[in-house]
Amino acid sequence: MRLVNSIYGRFKGLRTRDKVKVVLAATMTAAFLAAAPAVAWFANQKRLATMAKIDSPSKLSLKAGAGDDIIQFKMSGIDIRDGSPQDFIFCVEGEDISKYKLQLAHTTNINFSYSIYKAKEAETGIPYVPLEGDTIYYKKQGDAIPISSVNGTADTYSSRTLGTDSYEEPSYKSTDKRQRFAEPLYWQTNEAIIANDADYDELDDDTSAFRNYYVLEVSWGADVTNNKETDMIYLTAQVAQ
Repeated sequence: MRLVNSIYGRFKGLRTRDKVKVVLAATMTAAFLAAAPAVAWFANQKRLATMAKIDSPSKLSLKAGAGDDIIQFKMSGIDIRDGSPQDFIFCVEGEDISKYKLQLAHTTNINFSYSIYKAKEAETGIPYVPLEGDTIYYKKQGDAIPISSVNGTADTYSSRTLGTDSYEEPSYKSTDKRQRFAEPLYWQTNEAIIANDADYDELDDDTSAFRNYYVLEVSWGADVTNNKETDMIYLTAQVAQ
């Protein structure tokens, strides 16, 4: 307190011109102290922006037909009465990626078979109603993409392929008790898919962006009935070397 009073006394005794000089000097000092952190922040942001531009991450995502959000990809209410396979449209979008693999995982409560085809927009074919606009039609291109199970085993009791516990970690603990049809069965495309295949896909040469359309076909045998069973199905896409 004495120090403050002493400084104030000296300041009070100064001439008006000297008082103005002291006030200006103090103001400039405060401004410099306030500006220093701001300059450091801006410099740091600039460095981060430069780093992000140099090392931008690859982009890969799954979406429904027409590029709609994946939440619009719905497979509920499969009706097996007419015996015809049912088709569902999805797509893979990405940027700065040359290859990727598709992965499929599902439980086996219902003896469904799953196949994946490349697809392309057409005048007629498999209908998809987008969130905006008119119905879009897609047509399968060629044969089904070869996929292989990475944890499947033949089950003589049910005459179907079931998943083993080979990949139970980290989803499950080894001590967990699971019904055999609840064990996920994992599949993966045998070969990496070329992202910028101009014969089938929508491309943007300026940004290296692409959109690849697919049909997930669900089929079944005579042993499947219209019961209330439910299966969990997962689709993923993974960048490949």
